[in-house]
Amino acid sequence: MILLSKFSLFCLIYYCFQQPLYKLKLFNLKGSESLIKTPDFTTAPNLEVLILKGCTRLIEVHPSIGVLTRLKLLNLKGCKSLRSLPTKIEWESLETLNLKDCSNLVSLPSSIGGCKGLRALNISGCYKVENLPENLKQLEFLEELDLSETARRRPPSFIFQLKNLKVLYFNGPKGASSKLRMNLPSFLKLNQRAMIEPMPLMLHSLSGLSSLRELKLRECNLCDIPNDISSLSSLTFLDLSGNNFISVPSSITRLSKIGILRLDNCKELKSLPELLTNIGSLLVSGYDSLEAIANPSKVRNSVNWADIRGINCYRLAETMNVVTLLKKNIKVFGNLRKVFTFIIPGGEIPEWFNHQRAGFSIKIPLPHNIWNDSQWMGVALCCTFVTANTSRHEQLVSNVIFHHKNCGQECVLLDCFGFPFGKSYYSNQPVTKDHFFLRYCSRASFVTKDHFSLHYCSRAILLDRDFSKGECVESESKNLSTLDLSNQEFNELELSYMKYFCDHVHSVKVKKCGVRLVYEQDLEDVQEQHSNQTCVTIEEMNEDSVAEGSIANSSL
Repeated sequence: MILLSKFSLFCLIYYCFQQPLYKLKLFNLKGSESLIKTPDFTTAPNLEVLILKGCTRLIEVHPSIGVLTRLKLLNLKGCKSLRSLPTKIEWESLETLNLKDCSNLVSLPSSIGGCKGLRALNISGCYKVENLPENLKQLEFLEELDLSETARRRPPSFIFQLKNLKVLYFNGPKGASSKLRMNLPSFLKLNQRAMIEPMPLMLHSLSGLSSLRELKLRECNLCDIPNDISSLSSLTFLDLSGNNFISVPSSITRLSKIGILRLDNCKELKSLPELLTNIGSLLVSGYDSLEAIANPSKVRNSVNWADIRGINCYRLAETMNVVTLLKKNIKVFGNLRKVFTFIIPGGEIPEWFNHQRAGFSIKIPLPHNIWNDSQWMGVALCCTFVTANTSRHEQLVSNVIFHHKNCGQECVLLDCFGFPFGKSYYSNQPVTKDHFFLRYCSRASFVTKDHFSLHYCSRAILLDRDFSKGECVESESKNLSTLDLSNQEFNELELSYMKYFCDHVHSVKVKKCGVRLVYEQDLEDVQEQHSNQTCVTIEEMNEDSVAEGSIANSSL
């Protein structure tokens, strides 16, 4: 084995590129932190893939890179010292250009509009890039465009003409602009908002983006959402966090394919329309203005799951009764919606959860022959938790386990759900006060025509899995999807919350947990208000809290 120093390695690279390299198609120098400038690529005209990701000291790329006509992928992600690209580029075959986190890059080449085959362009984290070449509108095949965290204050108007665009990400200015705001002298503080904040953004018509699947417009001073957002019929993900609109148009409910809606830190937003019937995940963390979330009134394009996360929404916690919301969802959707999850500030578990225990786990006995009881609808589980650190990625994982009466340590994993939070979640806000986590699993979520759809495994296998990394029990357990267990007897249900983390230091603390087996008679006291009233009001919550026990009086 021959070991080369970094200096010798780069000397060898430069020497190689002095020879004809006509057959070279892929060149990967990922993570070469000592690389300051690239070699001359003239001798490698057939290069198709060039990866320089993580070359943090790279200042200059040789002009010959611009005439690699067969280049399909150029990855310069994390080249934070790179200042410019060649002015002349002839990337007629280029499909992917990744410039993410090139924080010293000032501009894009004006000739980039000639990259007719470009399908993905990522300049997120290019804090100094403000002006974009107008000829970008010529990229008719562009499908993915990420303009997050640049110096631009608003998205360029031409992007609304890119009819094949499927993914569009845009954030308001970060980096240098944010630092300028923090460093203003005190005598300018009164005027700093007028000096730095952009004018309110009025979006162009969105009707030309009919192919769009993912749209992120964060922190760009958007004051109004156009009604024609409903024309984005292919949209599955929408993130409008950090904006200043006060309402969400009801037309958004016509987006039948949307799965995730993020409205974090929309501090002027006070209420939401009837979203729960067709949106799977609603994230509304980080503001006190939100007072009400609409109740579902009818089944319309229902998805199998619903996920509402109101992290740090303390005003909502004052008005919202989670048990009432849960009951109304069950009554409207029945088994059509298999899973319902809700997170909101709160430190007490409602008395409706008839099995409660301090700590992170609880076991309850199961009624005899529960699987054949037609009145049994599902399982409601909950906990109160807190975490004070967002610098790490962590997950709070809930496991619901059914123990078999005659099989010793063997059990059925009924439900496993990982609730992530940390640096990349919930606008980087610490959950410093108690929060209440509620999850409901209908019997349809784990039984299909009297057959189990999950897995039979030993407890040792279950506890050995790392669900935060996507591991599951399938490879080491018996699949029950084709096995009729209606005559089998399960005598115990166990709920446990496990914490997974990357650096083996965790700040998540589960204080208390609770369980309730839900039957049809549990819904009899739900008033038929959802047919006449679409919004949960303060008055309604006050009335309901008398009967159900609200979590509003929690220790916050």
